[in-house]
Amino acid sequence: MNPLLKEVERKGWSRRVFLRNLLYSAGSVATANWLTACGGGSSSSSSDDSNFANFSSKFKTMGPLLEPNDDGIRLPEGFTSRQLAVFGAPPVPEVDPLFFWHSDPDGGGTFRTEDGGWIYVSNSEARDLTTVRALNPTGVFLSNLDRETAEFLPPFFGGGVSALRFDVEGNLVDAYPCQRGTTTNCSGGATPWGTWINGEEIWDGKMFECSPLRDGGEYVELPRFGRKAHEMVAVDADNRAIYHTEDIDTETDRFYRTLWDSSSWPVADQRPDMDAGKLQVLYVPAGIDVARAGPTPIVWNDAIDDGTPQPATVDMVDATIFGGNEGVWSLSGFIFFSTKGDNNIWVIDVEGQTIESIYEPRNDVAGSPFDSDEEPLTGVDNIAMTLDGEMLVVEDGGYMRCMVLLPDRTTIPLLQLPGSAQLTEVTGVAIAPSGDRIYVSGQRSRPLGIFPPELEPGSLIPTRVAGVTYEIQMPFSVRVSSPMAKPLVS
Repeated sequence: MNPLLKEVERKGWSRRVFLRNLLYSAGSVATANWLTACGGGSSSSSSDDSNFANFSSKFKTMGPLLEPNDDGIRLPEGFTSRQLAVFGAPPVPEVDPLFFWHSDPDGGGTFRTEDGGWIYVSNSEARDLTTVRALNPTGVFLSNLDRETAEFLPPFFGGGVSALRFDVEGNLVDAYPCQRGTTTNCSGGATPWGTWINGEEIWDGKMFECSPLRDGGEYVELPRFGRKAHEMVAVDADNRAIYHTEDIDTETDRFYRTLWDSSSWPVADQRPDMDAGKLQVLYVPAGIDVARAGPTPIVWNDAIDDGTPQPATVDMVDATIFGGNEGVWSLSGFIFFSTKGDNNIWVIDVEGQTIESIYEPRNDVAGSPFDSDEEPLTGVDNIAMTLDGEMLVVEDGGYMRCMVLLPDRTTIPLLQLPGSAQLTEVTGVAIAPSGDRIYVSGQRSRPLGIFPPELEPGSLIPTRVAGVTYEIQMPFSVRVSSPMAKPLVS
């Protein structure tokens, strides 16, 4: 059991209430103060909630969303937006007029730089021409059949990763590609050793690693992450594990980790031997419905990792289906992840090896203590967390929002992007190392929400390609820890 949970039980407090409040106190001084501030207490929910009364997230000071600003974005008072990059246009033309921002911007992350600035990396979920042609009978995109050809395709025909670099004052000073020749790169995660792990969201997609730096070295393929529709990545270096999600089919999606031993990952913040990891898949023997009610034991089973696409192995190993699992985050011995199929947020206690749901939409949980007038999260997608556990959640469809999940499981809207949820989604949420700026994209948005025509049936040309990436300036700062960007040394 996680040491924090041991203390919670010793004091007779509610484990579930603690985990809810962990969403803004995990791993922080606030948590330590909370654990020592009260000499005891009832195990009832009402009494436990009072133990948290002296803690308040800065996000709680936000007012309601105002009318759309000049970028078409609805923000609370005191927040401002800046359009950084638009598909098909050079973000920094005076530096590189021939580098054009990619289409379908998706998962993103931030890194510190040695000059005091930072980098925001963004995946491109664009599908290349070969992938578009290669549809299997179920309509699932298959892998790129000619990766060398993809190197020379225009940015709207291939995926990959691009970067925006800022100086110490926050000025955008450079933009460049980090990875090309891959396809449908959905999301990923920053590593403690300063690189970006990202994967292809296709039937037999691969995982890759690249440097966020210009000229940071060639990207490499990571063999021990399975062939599947890769989503987000979270590194738990203390326990020598990297967690990753899968999103291709609500009937086959599962939750994974790649695990190392001390010989292949001897130093926590340094890169492990990527060839030595063991792929495992999560199994909840009591069933997912039991985990919705409280902490439930889990088992990690070795996955089939011989190059067979993971969806084809769903009946070959005991594993639990988590339909549309998207975002994942590692914080203070807990692993948080989201599932779009049921709009849940889950938490795994790594030491205790249990799982439970800490957020469900109000319509799915009779009598849940929702106080907010806001609509519940819909299409929960990627997440980003502060060191104090505040969770930002973006919506795939839904109401085109980025929401802040609060300890009592209510939500506060941080922003709403322009555009129809049927045509685009909110992606790429990440917090700058300064803690006062948030990055986010409208995946197929045009400026001010203007969209191209729908893709014609049978067309090989993806006419819906687009995308806009924004920076949101907040009137306050939150605590984050971004790794230092480094070259990839494999």
